[in-house]
Amino acid sequence: MIIAATTLALPASLQAAELRLVEYHQRNLAYIIVPRTDKKLPALVLFHDWAGLTEEAILQAAKIAEQGYAVFLPDLFGGKAPQSKEEAQPLVEAILETDHQQELMANVHSGLQVLENVEEVEPVDVSISGLGIGEQVASYISKSDMTPALPMLTHA
Repeated sequence: MIIAATTLALPASLQAAELRLVEYHQRNLAYIIVPRTDKKLPALVLFHDWAGLTEEAILQAAKIAEQGYAVFLPDLFGGKAPQSKEEAQPLVEAILETDHQQELMANVHSGLQVLENVEEVEPVDVSISGLGIGEQVASYISKSDMTPALPMLTHA
């Protein structure tokens, strides 16, 4: 469900993109950043760095979107905003614990379902990546024994 859509004010070096705040899987929030284009785009699930779902993470995602991707940027920390890498590390470790694997994969699957319904997205072309600590999550998913359940997902 799209909660809000707006045009992101980007630096002059970047093209305008539409920023959509969505609610998905168990009331989690995510942003979808879509460059203005008439063609279908490959999608990228991008996990944020240690600081959480910040304006900086959104701007980094917008830079990637400018390269021709629809970027799905979920909030890994459920609204928490760590003040340091040290404060964020336990949050990431909790996400990667074996007993949370099913929940993480359900979260990713739900995000993929959201992406499938985005008009500008080519749903058979989805990659996964992360910024900083978010790369640990992306790597974990790509190496997980549950990865075969994500046939359209490739690690960027």
